[in-house]
Amino acid sequence: MPVYKFKCDNCGTVFEKRFHMGDDMSGVVCPECHSNRVHRVFAVPYVEFKGNGFYVNDNRSKTDKDNVNDSI
Repeated sequence: MPVYKFKCDNCGTVFEKRFHMGDDMSGVVCPECHSNRVHRVFAVPYVEFKGNGFYVNDNRSKTDKDNVNDSI
């Protein structure tokens, strides 16, 4: 279930809410002042590629892979 960040236009509080994909977010209210004047804050998501099948993991040269393993 994705977590969405919101900011209250009334008091400036930033808060997070969990919604299922496709849920209606029009009823979100601020937990501090209970205002319905909130807007969603967009942020860059964090993505980490793990496992086989990703370019950064499978197509490195042997020396690059050895350097990464030595730093861990």
